[in-house]
Amino acid sequence: MPKPYLPKEFKEKYERLLGDESSAFFESCMTKPAKSLIINRLKTDDYGFLKELETSFEKVRYIDNTFFIKSEVSGFGNLIEQNIGLFQMQEVSSILPAIVLDPKPSDIVLDLTAAPGNKTAVLAQLMGNRGLIIANDIDKSRLNTLIFTLKKQGVTNTVVTCQNGINFNPGFLFNRILLDAPCSCEGMVRKKPDLLRDWSEALVKSKAIVQKRLLSNAVSLLKDDGVLVYSTCTLSPEEDEEVIDYAVTELHCRTEEIRLPGVPSSNGLLEYNHKRYCPDVSRAMRLWPHKSGTEGFFICKLKKEA
Repeated sequence: MPKPYLPKEFKEKYERLLGDESSAFFESCMTKPAKSLIINRLKTDDYGFLKELETSFEKVRYIDNTFFIKSEVSGFGNLIEQNIGLFQMQEVSSILPAIVLDPKPSDIVLDLTAAPGNKTAVLAQLMGNRGLIIANDIDKSRLNTLIFTLKKQGVTNTVVTCQNGINFNPGFLFNRILLDAPCSCEGMVRKKPDLLRDWSEALVKSKAIVQKRLLSNAVSLLKDDGVLVYSTCTLSPEEDEEVIDYAVTELHCRTEEIRLPGVPSSNGLLEYNHKRYCPDVSRAMRLWPHKSGTEGFFICKLKKEA
């Protein structure tokens, strides 16, 4: 694996943020995360086929139907079992937002920025292909991948739309909303070594502006007492805790405890760069790669005040 590029400004930022832990964080950025897969319960409840794949697996203790792949196999994601939708290659950290949202079979659910569709497929599994999911994405070029993913995994309770999430309005409200927001993608550098070549603090701040606008619209589409999960694959507080602070102080939301025993996570930060966030922000979940072994990720569960 090529050595990941970490900009000087990025390293200085996380040295300030993590202090003595920063060296462990930078070291983790230099190693590939363990690959993982999720069994598609819409097509099978039998995990026996894994024994025939001539590799070793380790059960992810905090997600029922998910496994770490313990030995490297070339082309693993192109196996027939994957192509017919018995399982999907997916990072553990990116499965968790759907698990935290916990949609029910009777729910009307919005996945506001859905492409490429892996999280949408997990939502459909949790709902048993019942209820309704609107899977929306602004990027027309990614819709084919989204639709292909859903078809391959046997998802039938989902309608795909292509609109800007900032002003998306179907004319009705949702019980649950997933906003996996576009971000600076810092947490994915372990998988994509050149990802941070265009990183800057200006990029982070511009993403935060878009995230707040997306979240503001998402909250307006949520029923009273509805549940919204906000997530990113970045670690910058400007895109994470600051956005949640905005949801609590400006959008009349409250944070909820995330109850997933065994997840190697840390609480949300209460202060960054001389700015203090509201105490509710501590209920958010941070996945630091040097602690979790996964990609870097941020997840927060919000409830709209009635």
